[in-house]
Amino acid sequence: MSFWLKPRQIVIMDAQSSGPARNFSARYLTLFLISLLVIIGVFLFGAWYAPFHNFQKIIPENIKLKRQTLEIQRELADMKTVNDLKDEQLNSLKEQIGLQETEIVNVNKQLHMYKSILDERKGTGIHILESNAAFSDNKIAWASLFVKGGSYPRYLKGKYELFALGNQGNRVSLTKEKLRYKIESHIFLRRTFDWQQAWQPTKLELVIYNSRLKEVLRKIILIEGK
Repeated sequence: MSFWLKPRQIVIMDAQSSGPARNFSARYLTLFLISLLVIIGVFLFGAWYAPFHNFQKIIPENIKLKRQTLEIQRELADMKTVNDLKDEQLNSLKEQIGLQETEIVNVNKQLHMYKSILDERKGTGIHILESNAAFSDNKIAWASLFVKGGSYPRYLKGKYELFALGNQGNRVSLTKEKLRYKIESHIFLRRTFDWQQAWQPTKLELVIYNSRLKEVLRKIILIEGK
């Protein structure tokens, strides 16, 4: 203990005169405490400066990252807008293609119908094409295409009537009386009839007569619908 408390003389030499410039006495304990305080001060300064220095360094990096993030978000938003526009254009093209395909189908149906008409025109007498019937809301809708075969005579005239048929052998007239027709080349006939019977019709019977009321054609048409 006396070692730490015993004073020691410290001499500072002058570099030019090689003689003592200054001397003083100090205890080892005092020197030790001073050194310890210096070390603690350096440590505390380092502990304070390191985070502060890192913080100073992190701030611009964070600003840079935020700027990059905003740029990426803007780019993504622009890409989304472009993709949305592309999707709209694609959907529009699909819709146009769908409409064109529908038109092509309709044109093909018309061409097929006209070809069938021309084929039937090569024959003679009267022919029935594209017949259909439907039942809904207590109504029967019917349509048929009448075609005249041959060029002579110029017109075919006569009458026709329609009957509704049921699964149990039921049969009732829809036209009540014979209806007239007049054909030069072809004619598309359609009618709608109110249904007041208790039973449901499943078929139509089309009967065609010439100008002398002689039966020339009889055709059964299936009824679609409820």
